[in-house]
Amino acid sequence: MNWITACLGLTTALAGLSSLHAEPRSWTNNLGKSIQAEYGGTQGQQVILIMPDGTQAQVPLASLSTTDRDWVRINPLTAKPAPTPAPTPAATASTATGTATVTARIPAEKRRMPDQVKEPLLYTTIHVVREDPGNCLYESTHFQFKTTAKLGVALMKDVCRAFESTYELVRSMPWGIQPKPEEGRTKFQAELYETRTQYLATNAPPWSAGVYSLKEKVFRIPFQELGISDQPGAGGAYYRKGEINNDTITHEITHQMMHEYVPFMPAWLVEGLAEYTSNLPYRGGIFEVKEDASVLSNKQPKSRRRGLFSMPVYKPGWVGLKGVWALTTDITTPNPLDTFTLPENGFPPPSPPSNRVPLPPEINMEQIASHYHSSHLLTFFFVRDHDGLPLKKYFDALHAEKAKWPPFWKELDDYRARLDKLKPAYDAYEAAMKEFMRKPGVQDLGGGKISYPSGMKLPAAPPEAPKPPVPPDRTNPRAVCIKHLDVLLNGRTLEQLDDELRLTLQKVGYSP
Repeated sequence: MNWITACLGLTTALAGLSSLHAEPRSWTNNLGKSIQAEYGGTQGQQVILIMPDGTQAQVPLASLSTTDRDWVRINPLTAKPAPTPAPTPAATASTATGTATVTARIPAEKRRMPDQVKEPLLYTTIHVVREDPGNCLYESTHFQFKTTAKLGVALMKDVCRAFESTYELVRSMPWGIQPKPEEGRTKFQAELYETRTQYLATNAPPWSAGVYSLKEKVFRIPFQELGISDQPGAGGAYYRKGEINNDTITHEITHQMMHEYVPFMPAWLVEGLAEYTSNLPYRGGIFEVKEDASVLSNKQPKSRRRGLFSMPVYKPGWVGLKGVWALTTDITTPNPLDTFTLPENGFPPPSPPSNRVPLPPEINMEQIASHYHSSHLLTFFFVRDHDGLPLKKYFDALHAEKAKWPPFWKELDDYRARLDKLKPAYDAYEAAMKEFMRKPGVQDLGGGKISYPSGMKLPAAPPEAPKPPVPPDRTNPRAVCIKHLDVLLNGRTLEQLDDELRLTLQKVGYSP
């Protein structure tokens, strides 16, 4: 693989750099891979290389061979700063609390599914932040890894390949997702646990191999799933003991890359997209996206299967389109929703008891596996449906939707803070009323009415409570996950969608 291909995602940002013409020369990285490129100067610890087609790439100086590093040092040349880019066109989204800016996106019709996504080798340069006993921290280009065990650069480089590969995979998909670390962070967070006991102590699901916590914004995984020994070897160093569970890493890191969108999506699509990526054939550091249907065919060799298809202990089956569609708020429990708009009083109605089907006393792993599997099948259909156009437009709708909510969440925080401030006054009023009701002649007439002697005075009422903020478009926050599903339906009923889905699956050789 041409080692510079991994840098090409940076060329758009660097396209404005003025070309600093020089004769092309051979550049070699510390893995021994070589390319021909012109020297474009340096920016800090980065070397600018100008490719034969005029595109430019930014390469860490430390990733080059000793010969090339020495050559750069005796040929200092500062790259000209890139000109300030023209402002990106933006649209405004109206909300109940004002307007929010939505950055313009490449039109859905022009975004294409890649045939394959190659492992970005230059992303996997490992920086040791600290290796204190019981408190180690490592960084790659986009991830920060915390662990209690000293793993060293070589082992961490091996581990982080699956993480950085999934970053590049999600970024390259035509859904328009540009992964960025969660608010307040510069890198995505991952925690690696020496034992499964330590992993489960974080409240990870007992049946999980790894988990991304949307609340804490961190991916957690035990050593055994990373193919790392759970105890150091004779020399005191941890070592590779088995295969890295790329399926789990790809699945959970897909969630992490999409964290901004997850609150606005139904559970079946959140898990379905993660199952889709984790089932893509992954060979030699390359995701073979064009072979996304191969795992569905009954003729596919089991040795080449990933995800649930590689687990003979489970026998996941198709739960039916309506069964998948009902997995709105939780992948384990159906919760059919048919409206996402709040009533005029602004408060969400209580969910009917029949809307939720409780899990049996013992977790039914085969049922849960079937939910994941069925979500994958439906998501696969939408990836293929009309060249994936409805799915691309759906993500465009989510992109606009997520921009509406920050003002509301801020107003909600302010509302709760005002209520907290009033709580002592309401507590005092409630205590005074209880005391008042014990007085002779005071009667509770029901319905909030009381009678009392004319000579008595009611306790002074507390200040009026503030009105709660209204969510954007009067959308029920508990049901926003179904708000844009009409974009996916694209004018079809569920019955029509079911017919098209079955036909598509039959064509790729899948039979329930």
